[in-house]
Amino acid sequence: MLSPIPEKRWDRTLAAHLLNRAGFGGTPDQIDQLVTMGPRKAVDFFLNADDESALFPVPDLLDPPARLLFKQREKDAATEEDKKAARKELNQANAFSMIDLRIWWLNRMRYTSAPLLEKATLFWHGHFATSNQKVNDPFLMWYQNDTLRRHALGKFPDLLKAMSRDPAMIRWLDLGQSRKDHPNENFAREVMELFSLGEGNYAEKDIQESSRAFTGYRVKAETGAFLFQERDFDAATKTFFGKTGPFTGDDIIDIIVAQPQCARFIGKKLWSFFVAPEPSEEVVSAVADLLLSKGYDIGETLRRIFGSVTFYSSRIIHHQIKGPVQCMIQTTRMLEIPLPEQSVLENSLSMLGQVLFAPPNVKGWDGGRAWISASSLLYRYNLASYLLSGKARILGGGSGKTAVIPLEKIAPQEQRIDADRLLDHLAFRIFNYSILPKDRVSYLTFLQKQTAPYSDTVVRDLMQIMMSTPDYQLT
Repeated sequence: MLSPIPEKRWDRTLAAHLLNRAGFGGTPDQIDQLVTMGPRKAVDFFLNADDESALFPVPDLLDPPARLLFKQREKDAATEEDKKAARKELNQANAFSMIDLRIWWLNRMRYTSAPLLEKATLFWHGHFATSNQKVNDPFLMWYQNDTLRRHALGKFPDLLKAMSRDPAMIRWLDLGQSRKDHPNENFAREVMELFSLGEGNYAEKDIQESSRAFTGYRVKAETGAFLFQERDFDAATKTFFGKTGPFTGDDIIDIIVAQPQCARFIGKKLWSFFVAPEPSEEVVSAVADLLLSKGYDIGETLRRIFGSVTFYSSRIIHHQIKGPVQCMIQTTRMLEIPLPEQSVLENSLSMLGQVLFAPPNVKGWDGGRAWISASSLLYRYNLASYLLSGKARILGGGSGKTAVIPLEKIAPQEQRIDADRLLDHLAFRIFNYSILPKDRVSYLTFLQKQTAPYSDTVVRDLMQIMMSTPDYQLT
């Protein structure tokens, strides 16, 4: 089922597919580097990337001590008006910090040399779907993002345990209110329904019993760190999935991941995100077996998937709809330009339906066809036009600096002397595959109205036509 792709089949189209799915796309030069590596070393390149956290310093967020100062000001305020002013100031500071945090992560995705790590972090962000709208603490949202990144390509049981102790998650699912005389069932339910097993693969009694094991989980206000409050923990015997004992939260997670359904659930979500939606029963079983054999090692599981013949089948390549973040990062990488200015980034991802740190609900983003509607497709076309226009102001550019697309590099003069030659050259950069004859006719019709050697304006216009198509929405 997941037999390795033969070296002799490795080519630019397959290398581009790996670059898009294991990361956020790139340039023909980067694709050619992967071709030179061969399939195994190319997959290793994505999985063995160095830690580059030092290259992306965290923005100055409101850490817990600073937040406590705001709270103290509100508490000490002499009038209700002063209290409201203190709350307003904190809310404004939160809003600015969240913008900084989103920009920080988008920049990291745009410029990272470890794209699979960021792609996997984005996957887990959707899986654990925590929103700052309830958490209301940018520092805790960054901390969760860091936790996801540290465990993104590691072993799933370790990640699940880390997320049970994650301060933002504790606040998101009301775990901080859970105590032995009154356990809160929110996290216990979601850890099975949304995070590990899927709906219908547990009983109400399992929720009730496991909720007792997660009592006493707290967040220390002074530091924002996890705190286990032993006096609030229910240490009595519990029965969960047919096993009985004085289980802790970690014990519950160990029992969960021992269920074959857990491997099937996680395997299906991995496949749906990185490969294709609605995998067959055969695929789900194969990935589940792989996860179990690798001890739920996500990196090693992806290594087998990315190296498999199935991953590179014609039914998979160029059949996934780009999510808004993928579309934004992949487009700027392909055009070799910086991200657009903050207001464009914020508005674009909001209009297209994927605001980081604000998933729509506890299930996260639906993805797939849900990314596309009549209005969002038109917005994507207009965004492509804006980025290509030469008038797009860039992030952090100052003084209205605009994105300069390196057209001489994208379409060298030797490619501009012939319509077919220019078309093939640009098509591979934009679509990463040879365009179909029916589409070729329409592009050549445009070029035949122009004069060779083709000018920058013609090159830009042809790129805009290509990027304003349904095909460009696929990767």
